[in-house]
Amino acid sequence: MDDAISETFNLDEIDKNIITLLQNQPNITHSKIAKEIGRSQPAVGSRIHRLEERGIVSAQFGINFKSVSQSIHLVKIELETKKPDELYKMSRNCPFIINCMKLSGKNNIMLFLASSSLKKIDAVVDYHFRNKSYISFVRMDLITDFVKDFILPIDFQIDEHDPDKTSGCGELCKVFTLET
Repeated sequence: MDDAISETFNLDEIDKNIITLLQNQPNITHSKIAKEIGRSQPAVGSRIHRLEERGIVSAQFGINFKSVSQSIHLVKIELETKKPDELYKMSRNCPFIINCMKLSGKNNIMLFLASSSLKKIDAVVDYHFRNKSYISFVRMDLITDFVKDFILPIDFQIDEHDPDKTSGCGELCKVFTLET
């Protein structure tokens, strides 16, 4: 890790070693970490707990898209919008949207959407983003492969939704719809 990163997060060598081990082997036990860095298991557990409380490390559970890319499609959407904050709010409610990020530059929103059906994803994109006056650009890219594991949470109820271009996901969708 860069010294600036270490200083920003107030990390010492022990913290950096623990984080590196966790990143490389997410299922490593506290005992194995302790052995690797020459500390006691309780000391390692305490450090990991403090790092979690500070929001520096987190265990994320979800689907490994590297392993399931043949059965669950992941797409990246880039948008140029006049209402990024409203899209941010809407994204919290749509079951197909895994995450939404604000970007610098012309395309100011990026989203990840997932479904077992590309037709459903296309309908969600049509309903929420295409042909909206406050969105001037929409780009959708299907992610086809991963070099490393890519783990994201997924709403398993997406298969119960049947979105279309005019009514979104129907009654099951808790979506916040923006005005044009």
